[in-house]
Amino acid sequence: MCDDAIENESVVTASRHALGWLVVGNSIGLLLSLLLLKPEWQPGRLTYGHWVPLHLNAQLYGWTALPLVGWLFSMFEVDRGPARRWGPPMIWAWTSALALACFRWLSGETSGKIFLDWRNGSLWGFLVALGFLWAIFAVTWWRRKSEWGSLRRRISLTGLIGLAFVPVVMWIAASPKTYPPIDRTTGGPTGSSLLGSTLVVIGLMLLLPRVLGNRGEGKARWGTWVFFGLSWLVFGLTEIIGGGHFDAWQIGAMGMLLPWAWLIPRDWSGFVWPGNSGVWRMCLVFWWVVLVLAGVAMYQPGVLDHLKFTQGLVAHSHLAMAGFTTSFCALLIANLTGRPVGGRDSILVWHGGVITMIGVLAWMGWREGNGSDWMIVQAGWREVGLILRMLSGVAMLAASVVWMNHFSKS
Repeated sequence: MCDDAIENESVVTASRHALGWLVVGNSIGLLLSLLLLKPEWQPGRLTYGHWVPLHLNAQLYGWTALPLVGWLFSMFEVDRGPARRWGPPMIWAWTSALALACFRWLSGETSGKIFLDWRNGSLWGFLVALGFLWAIFAVTWWRRKSEWGSLRRRISLTGLIGLAFVPVVMWIAASPKTYPPIDRTTGGPTGSSLLGSTLVVIGLMLLLPRVLGNRGEGKARWGTWVFFGLSWLVFGLTEIIGGGHFDAWQIGAMGMLLPWAWLIPRDWSGFVWPGNSGVWRMCLVFWWVVLVLAGVAMYQPGVLDHLKFTQGLVAHSHLAMAGFTTSFCALLIANLTGRPVGGRDSILVWHGGVITMIGVLAWMGWREGNGSDWMIVQAGWREVGLILRMLSGVAMLAASVVWMNHFSKS
């Protein structure tokens, strides 16, 4: 982690753009909540379905991805190397590719795959940005490898090789010819796919304080690392076997996540965290525990069937993104830049909005699972729920605007 703000220019730029995309994503989310209330307000051909990819991808590839890009800049020490002047332009290239894609998605050009809507020009624009990013890391590694110890040099080279495959994986994953792993009998997710994707996040959380160089010693002993490896083994085996949420092995795969609700907070308690990130660490731990418990509970037979294809799953998505992921990104930005992300009031407003949003969507989703009559016969309750959802969006948008302005001025 760089101590000087000038040396950290690429990281600060990535963080600033990430917060800007958070505002964009929240603005579109508020628009979507308004269109649910008043469908007649849809502007011509720019219907609800055209706006959804913008909301989802602004949050994922803007707000979520750019702090991780900043983390990679920090790990490769780009701002101390020969490619430091290319860091900020690369962030602008990323933002430009995402902005171009937004216009293409708004026009209806999409692969039809959620979070993988890249297609034709938008896809190639993003692949170019990814290639530009990798070239910066490659130049930095080549020019600075002699300054690093042999262990760090080997680890960073392994990371560099792994990152080289990201554009290829994106190109394959965005193709309409490939599909995510699902239970074909129900259309729901497999426990193994949920376990695997969550293990990636667990790996990032285990790495975070260690890579950032926080003082102290984590409490993840050999048992934790063995269980981490065992979890990946279970993922591989259950992925090969297949099945869905009625199969014991897939339910068991999801159950492997339960110990991590305790192991991650326990490990982190052994580190000393910067003062300006303490509130976000507490928020992240809270949302992490809730996310794990809710995810395992929702995957059970009867529960998933009741909430599947309802706003209950939208509630879970907001739990994962607006609650957990936002806390992770804010914690990461605060650690990398030394700048606070929001103050007490704006953070309380954000999480109050998130909790209200999740509660309302979960309630509406459960009612939907009981039957659609309540949305027609008792339409007043539906309107109340949609209004509360919209007001939550207003609160979250206001908080994100405050964060963006506060960060830029600090």
